[in-house]
Amino acid sequence: MDELLRFIGGLRKESGIPVGPDTLLFKDKVLDSLNILSLIGYVEERIGRRLLDDEVSMQNFESARKISEAFFQERR
Repeated sequence: MDELLRFIGGLRKESGIPVGPDTLLFKDKVLDSLNILSLIGYVEERIGRRLLDDEVSMQNFESARKISEAFFQERR
């Protein structure tokens, strides 16, 4: 998750906003609609495939923890 947080930190609009695993990326205005495209590209590159339309949802991209749970943890 550290690498994901560093990537998000590089995208954030204001450098003074701390970003943690549970920071709400859009509600707290850490990221905007343009940043999401870079974040989706980052996730696709990391998992080695394009995301399905139903995977690109506010629920899956709400926070770094949600992104990690949706895409980077082993599916059971």
